[in-house]
Amino acid sequence: MDNVSIENLISAIEKGKVRGFDEIKEIDGERYLFQYALKKKDGLYNTYLFYIMEKKMEIIEDYGVEEINEFSNVTDALNYFKSFGVNIQYFSNIKGTLPF
Repeated sequence: MDNVSIENLISAIEKGKVRGFDEIKEIDGERYLFQYALKKKDGLYNTYLFYIMEKKMEIIEDYGVEEINEFSNVTDALNYFKSFGVNIQYFSNIKGTLPF
């Protein structure tokens, strides 16, 4: 991700905008839906991570895993996603229902 894109992402987050994306990953031969989001609220940076096996989507309440964390700065929040191998260059405005 180039510096301009990072600056634009951080600028949007600082203004209270929610940014994120979803993707499909294959793990051990199974396809999973992953969703990621980041927003700033009350001076803290909230990260959202959700994943579920595609074939279990109809029973999302039993099989979906959702994690929300708070960080004191945007760098730590972005590094949280990077620690899972998430490519933050894909973060953009979210269409439809916001995850949080």
